[in-house]
Amino acid sequence: MKISFSSILLILIVVFITSSSDNNKMVGEAKKCLVRWTCEGEDKCRQRCIADHKGNGICDLFTAFPVPKQCLCQYDC
Repeated sequence: MKISFSSILLILIVVFITSSSDNNKMVGEAKKCLVRWTCEGEDKCRQRCIADHKGNGICDLFTAFPVPKQCLCQYDC
């Protein structure tokens, strides 16, 4: 059985493409963490999130009635 160079090259290219397509995450990419507390206003939420975690904070607009608005702070772990 004789295999040509172009056949081997084609197989290697297919293996390379299929193995690299599953790995979309960059090496060293930081994991995202989430912390929440009672929101006391958008500005305070942002400032506290930056000061405590160096992250991005926003007040949750979709909190159910009995639960107070929550500040959601997302930051790199």
